[in-house]
Amino acid sequence: MTGHLSLVCAADDSGQSYLREQSFCAPMHLSKPFTETNTLVVNAVNVTAGLFAGDEVSCHVRVESGARLLLTSPSAQRAHRSPQGTASLRQEFFVGSGAFLEVLPEIFIPHGGASYRQRTTIAAESGAELIFFEMLAPGRVAMGENFAFDRLDWETDVHWSGRPSVRERYSLSPADESLEALRDRPYYASCFAFGEDFGAGAECWCEIARLHDDDAWIGCSAAVEGGGVVKILARDSVSLRRVIACVRAALYGTLRRLPPQVRRV
Repeated sequence: MTGHLSLVCAADDSGQSYLREQSFCAPMHLSKPFTETNTLVVNAVNVTAGLFAGDEVSCHVRVESGARLLLTSPSAQRAHRSPQGTASLRQEFFVGSGAFLEVLPEIFIPHGGASYRQRTTIAAESGAELIFFEMLAPGRVAMGENFAFDRLDWETDVHWSGRPSVRERYSLSPADESLEALRDRPYYASCFAFGEDFGAGAECWCEIARLHDDDAWIGCSAAVEGGGVVKILARDSVSLRRVIACVRAALYGTLRRLPPQVRRV
């Protein structure tokens, strides 16, 4: 299956954000957008059981100057057993000067025997604001599938003001030693936060670092320029979600705004 999601978020004359362009096809689907704290909230979902061998999905999101967009998902993302191929997702995000984008997907769950590849490219102009989360589970733990997938390949590039600022590459496989750091705390999350308020001296980085405890290990580091990176290793999904909520609150506090709700209330 080959699917896609394409969005352009713009601001009207009153400053209200709206989807100026949208296009999607199976397995992707959009819920009806709504506005929360002056931010357009869009839920994108894979309406099938997940990704299988040979499935390819592309995602292109553009947020133009003055617009604010939160892109999230209502349910876990899944990759299924792939005995004869690899499932893949390619994502491209652009955030214009004066625009805001938060990407907050649900946790990714690789099933036993899954082979999955993800490529993400983010370009943010000077004056933009970006918060980008990712969460990874070790597998279907309740089914006894703890690190039972075949291979996960992840690539993420962040460009700030036209220059490379972050390049992340990792491959995880039970067949080598790549999972050793995850054995005791198998739930992983990362966050990239970019914008003028997210410089190395921002108070949020100290606030996030203080969240470190025995249930969730947390590390913060500055990007080459434009922002910083947060890494989290947690004992369980409850601890991971607790820390994600606190990290999100700290980042929005730095922006002097309340975090939008991800579900309509």
